[in-house]
Amino acid sequence: CPAAGTPFDPAASPAAATMAAAGMAVLADRTEVAAQVAPLAGADADSMRQATRRAERHAGQLLGKVRKSARLGAARQMIAAAGLNAVGAMIATYRGGGRYATDYQLAWITVALRDLRVRDDAWARMDPAYLDAHRRLWIDVTRRAQPGYVAAPASLLAFVAWQAGDGALANVALDRALADDTRYSMALLLRQVITAGAPPSLAR
Repeated sequence: CPAAGTPFDPAASPAAATMAAAGMAVLADRTEVAAQVAPLAGADADSMRQATRRAERHAGQLLGKVRKSARLGAARQMIAAAGLNAVGAMIATYRGGGRYATDYQLAWITVALRDLRVRDDAWARMDPAYLDAHRRLWIDVTRRAQPGYVAAPASLLAFVAWQAGDGALANVALDRALADDTRYSMALLLRQVITAGAPPSLAR
């Protein structure tokens, strides 16, 4: 092979034909992959910011209900339980072919995922049999998550992308996660695993 490589037509390659036959879009470059998980802008972003503030107030109200009785642990358990229910219901909705109905639904999920119990429960539910549904879900959540709430859904998207053998999507999702929180342990772990070339079969 020449040092400069051998030119070829990407559109006519066997890989492109195989992807097209499988119903997968052939993207031009990494920028197009990153655009799939880029944050929203304009009115959509404003709506999501407002929904996130409402979700934060809701979490604060739950804490306030028991703070006076010094049962802070009970409040956190209450938030975790609400988060587990919301995330579980949303996963089921997407698996059934549906989608979120309001920005607030996704905003509450992003707030709830800050609790590692909620995030890890969602992580454990990522059955490869529902790859397409899970990818749709975490792309929706990652694109709409506000600063400070991106790392968890973006890491879950990276995991699902790795399960599917989509290293490009996994890496741009990890870029978003680590831009939000440079020390987010799940993102750092996945980056090590994917960079090492671990096969998707190890995702279980």
